Amino acid sequence: MPSKAQKTTLYIIEKVAPLFNKHGYAATSLSAITEATGLTKGALYGNFKNKEALALAAYLYNSNRLVSLIDLKTNAKTHPLEKLTAFTEFYKNYTLFTGPIGGCPILNVGVDALENNQALSLAVQSTIKSLEKMVTKILNDGINEQIIHVGVLPSQFSKQFMTMLLGAVSMSSITGDHKYLLNTVAYLDQLILREIKQVKNF
Repeated sequence: MPSKAQKTTLYIIEKVAPLFNKHGYAATSLSAITEATGLTKGALYGNFKNKEALALAAYLYNSNRLVSLIDLKTNAKTHPLEKLTAFTEFYKNYTLFTGPIGGCPILNVGVDALENNQALSLAVQSTIKSLEKMVTKILNDGINEQIIHVGVLPSQFSKQFMTMLLGAVSMSSITGDHKYLLNTVAYLDQLILREIKQVKNF
């Protein structure tokens, strides 16, 4: 059972996570934070050391939800190819996740923090690595179980996989055209079938 302090901390994070994600660290004012939470400055900093700690907690909240959702989608499947398709399917409908929180946390925070907030920048890099490792594990597990054969190193494939997905997210966000993401997902689905050979039926 969470304590009262833990509940308050989670409440604050849930309220400010969309603010930091949408407006960025520098542009999210203390007044906006207090208005969103209904708490005083003293109450906020009784739970967080400073604004940077709150921004980091807000990003981790969004990014952990992102990774957990993709993990849930892929783990619901058994065959490696189905797992990868579940991964791309999530991004096909990515706006269902990003809409309520004001955009992609990796893209928004990654760009915003690159030159002015090392802790946030490192956290974004860690999220990207987590997603790459997820793809790499799917491939390695399939190879070790002799279900699939991959023509390149799984780690190399996963980097290209995430580069294309996040690049498409970026183009879709900048232009407001969701087709960039849909077309990239369709291409990736074909690439998966072309580059990953099924060794035996599962």
